[in-house]
Amino acid sequence: WYQRRVREAVVSTQSTGSSGINAEYGKQWYQRRVRGEPEVRSAIWYSVVLLLKLATFPLIVGLNRVKRKVFVAEEDCVFGGQVKTNDVVIERIRRAHLNDLENILPFILLVLLYAASGVGSVHDVAVVSQVFIAARITHTIVYLGSVMQPFRGLAWFIGLGCNVYLACKILMNL
Repeated sequence: WYQRRVREAVVSTQSTGSSGINAEYGKQWYQRRVRGEPEVRSAIWYSVVLLLKLATFPLIVGLNRVKRKVFVAEEDCVFGGQVKTNDVVIERIRRAHLNDLENILPFILLVLLYAASGVGSVHDVAVVSQVFIAARITHTIVYLGSVMQPFRGLAWFIGLGCNVYLACKILMNL
């Protein structure tokens, strides 16, 4: 995107015979707006933290499959175990992972849009991200620990509130 924008600016300056200030402006805009803005850097940092959280679930599923000797394919049972696709513990972990995917990916998109649009400050991005991360970690611990409701529902609702807040702020400031 950036390279295309700079090329278009260079072509437009060459065709008009101007001094190339448009291309330089495009480069400065990109560096200042996308890479240099603290809001964007903060949103990227928190997004990476959430993506790392998502990346832990396959490891947790794999370790629990080995520990419980429950696999999905016969070739995985070489050292013992059984093929079973409906193990209660494994399915609970997988459902927690699916819930994270359904909530974290929209949050990442919303927080990046929020930060890039200039709607909020670094503080806003950090606070909303920290609340969301705390809610998702709490949700996962409660879900995997089989803690009774309403704790899991409250953690989910707080995360949803963060997503709704970001979406509303973006839409109100367009």
